[in-house]
Amino acid sequence: MKVLVTGAKGFIGKNLIAELKNRKYDDILEFDRDTNPNLLDDYCKEADFVFHLAGVNRPKEQSEFMEGNLGFTSDLLNSLKKHKNTCPVMISSSIQAEFDNPYGESKKAGEDLLFSYSEETGAKVLVYRFPNVFGKWC
Repeated sequence: MKVLVTGAKGFIGKNLIAELKNRKYDDILEFDRDTNPNLLDDYCKEADFVFHLAGVNRPKEQSEFMEGNLGFTSDLLNSLKKHKNTCPVMISSSIQAEFDNPYGESKKAGEDLLFSYSEETGAKVLVYRFPNVFGKWC
């Protein structure tokens, strides 16, 4: 099984990849802001499951919240659609998605886009809202 992890170098991504490797998953497609953007298309073609953990939480400008959280989610889902890949997609968020602030609004918009994608394609989607996140590499 090929597992795509966006946000692979982030706190949750690093911990998830370590656990996947511990469980003998060895075909992990790691995507992060430093990864060649052209690889996203290749990875979306091959993935059997997507952990979408990438996001913007400390931008220089508030507009970067929507660009990074909604915009990248849109790019990811469009690439999956392009390849007719309806593998399950899990998106992560926090309780912030319920708040009326630029970060929360951008995370909620990404979730809503994911639900629309599911209705359109029939793909299984999962939303995980982590309460308090702490631990190694935090």
